[in-house]
Amino acid sequence: MALTSVSSSMGRLSVDGFGVFDDMNGVPGFEGNQGGFFSGFNEFASMNAFASIFIGGIFLIIAGVIVYVIISGVRTWSSNNAAALLTLHSTVVAKRTEVSGGSGDSSATTRYYVTFEFDNGERTELIVGGNHYGMMVENDRGMLTYQGTRFKHFERDVQPQSGVSKGQFYT
Repeated sequence: MALTSVSSSMGRLSVDGFGVFDDMNGVPGFEGNQGGFFSGFNEFASMNAFASIFIGGIFLIIAGVIVYVIISGVRTWSSNNAAALLTLHSTVVAKRTEVSGGSGDSSATTRYYVTFEFDNGERTELIVGGNHYGMMVENDRGMLTYQGTRFKHFERDVQPQSGVSKGQFYT
């Protein structure tokens, strides 16, 4: 037969199914978090509420940043698609790269930028692929095809080199 209650000088104490006393109100230091040794644990309830609000706030900030980045990307993509496809004579006036990442074991990402100057003096900087970037040199002239901020193609003007006749190459 299992023991389910014990009578003592402090009153009747019940035992749960695991053999642990349920009612510890009569034991010094276990006054139901109203005083004694464990009285400071009531502060954890307010800290728990603060932690929940803080973590929820961080989550909302991260979610907001993600939504902003998505909306910004869709807006740029949409405006590029709505822009006219232009082919204009231009000159390569500057080239630059931007490298990000690459610390530790992670790989680096390189973005290639080329600044073109049109015959009317206006300039635009476009992100180009590495294969196009490598084929352009500053002061190259040619026909630039682009749509909004999206680079499409650059066809370099072929300039005959002075002192070289047709079919001859430098050795």
